[in-house]
This record gives sequence, C-alpha cells and structure tokens, in this order.
Amino acid sequence: MIAQGDAIPHGARAIEYSLLKDKARTVKLNGLPDDIDPLAMWTRMMNHQASCRPGKKSLKETALRFELSPSPAETEGWGMEDWQRLADEFMEVYDSVKTVRDFRKKKDIPVKSTNIRDSQYIVSLHSDSKSGILHLHIVVNRVDNMGNLNDAHCPGLRAVEAANIINQRRGWVQSMQRREENIAEISNACLEILRGMPRFDWQTYCRELEARGYGVKAKPDSNGNIRGYSIRRGNSFYKASELATSKRLTYSRLETTWASLHKPKEKPAVQTPTSTPTSPKTTKPTTPVVKPKETSVPKTVKYTIPVGEKAYNVEVPLCADSIFKESFAGNQESSQTDLLHVAALLFAGYIDAATSIAESSGGGGDPGQHWGRDKDEDDRERARRAADKAKWLCRPMGRGRNR
Repeated sequence: MIAQGDAIPHGARAIEYSLLKDKARTVKLNGLPDDIDPLAMWTRMMNHQASCRPGKKSLKETALRFELSPSPAETEGWGMEDWQRLADEFMEVYDSVKTVRDFRKKKDIPVKSTNIRDSQYIVSLHSDSKSGILHLHIVVNRVDNMGNLNDAHCPGLRAVEAANIINQRRGWVQSMQRREENIAEISNACLEILRGMPRFDWQTYCRELEARGYGVKAKPDSNGNIRGYSIRRGNSFYKASELATSKRLTYSRLETTWASLHKPKEKPAVQTPTSTPTSPKTTKPTTPVVKPKETSVPKTVKYTIPVGEKAYNVEVPLCADSIFKESFAGNQESSQTDLLHVAALLFAGYIDAATSIAESSGGGGDPGQHWGRDKDEDDRERARRAADKAKWLCRPMGRGRNR
C-alpha cells in the first residue's frame, strides 16, 4: 500500500471532490450527519474550529487530507467493511507515529501527537477512471473533538510511515518497493513508446502514455516553454528524472534517447575471398578457407546505479554477478534491483552509496568501518560477502533484526 498526506487550506473543495466524484462511495463519517451536502459538512467543521479557538487567528491550513492506495491483489474480494477497517487502522497508526524518517536528509524527525481518530472526518472510496484501481480519500478537521489542534508537520512522511507499519503487519509490499516497481513499469512503457515512434513528437509521446492509462503533467517555465514533466500512475506522480537510467527520459534528453533507440545497427563486415594464383600444372582451383569470426565473451557486467543526483558506473566480474543473482533469487523481503545495486556498490567499495539505497528501500544500518577486500580474498568470496551484507542492509527495519 502507498499512502500520501498533506495539510490543505481548501477543505470544502476536498470534501466535495471526495463525496461527489463519479462513482464515489461514502465509507465512513465521524462527527458529521450523512443527510447533508458536502458544503454543509465543511461549514460544521469550520464552526467547530471557531468555537474551540475563540479570539485566535484563523488557521491557514484547515484540514488534513490523505489518500490510501493498496494494490488490487491486496484488496481482492474486499467489501465495504474491509475498507472501513483499513481506514480505522490507518488513523490509529497515524496517531501513534512519534518520529518519521526523512530519507533525503537521512535523519529522523520528531513529530507532535495527533488525534484524527477522534476528529470530524469523512472517508470515501474512489475508483481510478482509467485503471479502475480502488483507493481511499480521507479529509480530517485540523481541530479534534476535544478542541486540540492536529499537528500538520510532515503529514506526507507520517502517512508513509503509517503505511509501512500496516504493510508489515499485513504482509503487504512495502511502499518503497512498490515505488521502485512502478518506476520500472513506467520506464519500460516510455521506452517502448519511443521505440515505436517513426519520428519524435512530444504530443504523440504524451498521447501514447495516456492511452496506456498514465497521465502526463508538463512543467512550463514563465515563457510557456516545457522544462520538465511528470507521469501519473494511479494517484502517484513520478518525475521524469526518476525514470530509467542516466535521466534518459527527462524532457531535455527525450529526443536524444529516441534517436539512440532508432540508431541503425552496424552490419558485420563480410570477408571477400581472395583468389590465389594457380600454376598451369594445377587442375583444381584452391578454395580459400574463411575462418569463423571469433566472438568475445564479456568477462564483466556493467551497472549504472543512480543514487540521489549522482550515478555510479560499477563494473563487476561475471562470476560475481552470477553469485549476486543466485543469492537474491526468491528473496521476498526486498527489491531484487535494490539488492543487486547495493551488492555491486559494496563490491566496488562505494559504501555510502550502498547505505543510501538500503535506507531508501526501508532498510539501513552500517556495513562496518573495515569493509573492503579481505586479505587473500578472491572475487567469488568477496561477492558472496557483499551479497550477504546487501541482504542484511536491505532487510526491512524492525523485522526480527537487531540494529
């Protein structure tokens, strides 16, 4: 399950969208009657805020908004009671979160307590117009029923933390792993579209993405020129710079990527037999022997691994790559891509980069100050050690492992 959250100033519009969107179904209301329209619900929320905060300045951000998106496999066969239980569990866990992890800054951030369980809120169930994927919308009053203010600091990170806790409880895929899977899916779709285009055209590229169920949001500058774009899958947006490798799918490099995909393949040179002079006494012409062209077998595997704003070019021996893939086959706790990247970076000695990927996938830890090639250690032994350490680093935090 993936969860998003933010603090908003326009609670009336959020409630109206949640309850009146096409095919929206009301899952649960708390502290609000079900026989009034969305605007009347919001008026009651605002009246409650005014009565609990007499003489105080009006809140700039009046509501908290959340979206919960489990995968279709996780919600197969669900009824309305199942969605109600998920909403209740999310709010309970959200209120219990005391610290959140900022993976970009690589630090934990303390957050104040909230009481959204005992606040006025609405929960509705939506179906994505193109993919049909079901997801929950929750809008909560910033002031709880006791008159206390629900903290609006880091609601997005808190929502992610709550989702990860629920995913671990229910045995669902962790949000970071789901994100990596979505990025890989979108990247492959973009490259397939570019391969199928006889000539590059931005509008055609966008139409093909939309035909596959994705949304495209261009980002123009002050002069109206496109400087970037993001792609929507379900309720989540992914920047073009996050897709593929080496930022191949950013707007500035998109046409170059199209050209590289359509670059004609070089044909192998054909060896022309040369005639050998024959003496007058020779009755049979000699047939020249053409030796087959030897093909070189690559002895190494190259990886281009993005870590933050930097990309690492790592080259590992073929035997090491085989050991990595054998070690990670069937691993259910962590992304195969993350495991391969962390192991390759450890093998090459990029310790900080390996730790960053492990932390972004929900794991973490310290590989040790003395990580490096042991004395008299060959490539195979080093690869096995790197694979074991990668599984340890990427294993989700708090699942039967001491840090």
